[in-house]
Amino acid sequence: MGIRDLGYKRYEGALLPHRSRYRVLIRRALSLAWASGLTKTTIILGMFPPVICGVYIFLKHQAMQQEVVQYLAHRAQVQLDDPGSLVFTCIYWCQIWFAFVLSLLVAAPAISEDVRTGAFQFYFARPVARSHYLVGKVAPAAILVAIVTLAPALLLALLRVGLAQSGEEAWRSTSWLVGTLAYGPIYALVLTLPAVALSSLGRRSGSLQGLWAVGFFLSWLLGEGVAAGADLPYVALLSIPTDLRLVGQLLYGIEPAYDLPWYLPSLVLAGLVVGSAYVLVRRLGRVEVFS
Repeated sequence: MGIRDLGYKRYEGALLPHRSRYRVLIRRALSLAWASGLTKTTIILGMFPPVICGVYIFLKHQAMQQEVVQYLAHRAQVQLDDPGSLVFTCIYWCQIWFAFVLSLLVAAPAISEDVRTGAFQFYFARPVARSHYLVGKVAPAAILVAIVTLAPALLLALLRVGLAQSGEEAWRSTSWLVGTLAYGPIYALVLTLPAVALSSLGRRSGSLQGLWAVGFFLSWLLGEGVAAGADLPYVALLSIPTDLRLVGQLLYGIEPAYDLPWYLPSLVLAGLVVGSAYVLVRRLGRVEVFS
C-alpha cells in the first residue's frame, strides 16, 4: 500500500522568544491553582484580617489625634504605639496561616504531582529549559503567597501614610512601607522555595505535603517552646516561622522577640533558601532536556 505524500511546507510564522516560556508556564500554573476551590477559599478568607486591621489602624490613629489622649500620654509619660505596627502584626500573625495553606496546596505538590501524572516527562519532551520549569513552579506559588501577604500589607502601609497629619508624620510612616517592600519578597520566598524543593524528592504529593506541614509547625513548637521554657533564645533559630518573625521585626524597626544578633535569623533563612535552590538545581540537573 502506497503512502500519499502530502508535501512539506516550512513554518514561516512568527517565533516566540525563549523568555516567553516563563510567562506561559507561570500563567498555566496559576490557572490550574485558581481552578482549585480550596485555593480560592483560602485567598478570599485571607482578605478579611487585613480589612479588620485597616479599620483598627484608622480608629487607633483617630484616637491618638485626640488632645485628651495626647495630654494624658504626655503627663503620664506613656509611649503610644504607632498604629502602623499593625502592618507587621497583620502580615505575620494574621496572614501566615493563609500563606502556609497556599504553600501547602500549590508549592508542596508542584513537582511531585507532575511526576505522578507523567506531565514531568511531557514538559522536557518540549524545548523547555530547566530554568523555565523551575521558575514556572516557584513563581506561581510565590505570587499566590504574595497576594495574601505583601498586597494587603502594602495597602495597610499606604493607609498609615495617608492618615498622616503632617509631612513629618508622613515621612516617618514611610518606614512601614519600606519594611513591607523588603519583607514581602523574603516572606514569599521562604514559604514557597523549600516546599517546592521538598516536592522534587518524591512522587507522593500527600506524603510530601504532610512532611512540609510537620516540619514547619513542629520546628515552630519546639523552637519557641524550648526557647521560652528553658530560657535558651538560640534554640528559637530552629523555627522557620520564628526566624521569619525576627527578620520582619528587624526590617520594621520593632523590638525583637529574642535578644539575638540581628544577622543570625537572616543567615538561617538565607541558608534555607540557598539549600532549597541547590536541591532543585541538582534534581533538575538529572533531567534530559530537548532544545
